[in-house]
Amino acid sequence: MQVIDCHAHIYHPKLAPRAVKGVGAFYDVPMACGGTVGELLSMTQASPIKRFVVNVVALNVKSVSKLNDFIAAECQAHPELIGLGTLHPDMPHPKEEIERIISLGLQGIKLHPDTQQFEADNDRAMKLYEMIEGRLPLLIHSGDYRYDFSHPRRIAHIADSFPKLTMIAAHLGGWSIFEEAVPYMKDRQCYMDISSVMPFVKPDKVLEYIRMYGADRLLFGSDFPMWHPVSEYEQFMQLPLTAEEQEKILWKNAADIFHI
Repeated sequence: MQVIDCHAHIYHPKLAPRAVKGVGAFYDVPMACGGTVGELLSMTQASPIKRFVVNVVALNVKSVSKLNDFIAAECQAHPELIGLGTLHPDMPHPKEEIERIISLGLQGIKLHPDTQQFEADNDRAMKLYEMIEGRLPLLIHSGDYRYDFSHPRRIAHIADSFPKLTMIAAHLGGWSIFEEAVPYMKDRQCYMDISSVMPFVKPDKVLEYIRMYGADRLLFGSDFPMWHPVSEYEQFMQLPLTAEEQEKILWKNAADIFHI
């Protein structure tokens, strides 16, 4: 069975060392990988992971267009990649960039409220979701015990406000506050990925979350370069899931979202 890694960050080779160092410092986590496309494809070549949903987050308005061009170019060069565009709530004319993202062939949007420093459900962000609802899927970082920007209650508010928005709440809807996220995410009409979950949660608890939320809502993601994609896949395969559950999480759900 082929696998889609639905959560991978990539950086230009010249910028990757500094970017990866910055992410590691932000989360106080030793980074497993270097963050380039070449490394990602090389380290997974012998594995079942054959497609990658890739993104890079714009930390300021000025970098949005350049980063979208970068992702589009990498996707054009490597058919294995499915690119997500980046936006920033402070953009004066986000609609124009959304149209450009679509014209570039990118297949969704990635936002990271914590590193971009905006409340996930503030007025400016909600206008972005309104613009992409029914047009582009949204992968949004969710949860951090240190900040309130992407708290699960905000993610739930987005889901409730935009029922036609295809949203993937990263990290089971609440990185580092997985249990706190449960009442907000359990009955919400949105997907979640399991990236950056298994390094912090014991296998029996991961299994409990998967069974509680349901395989129909979940997607596999590695959070490369924070973790090694093959290692994350191998940990996932150790969970006593049915073949049907594995197929949905590893391939089918992402394939449905991104029309693969």
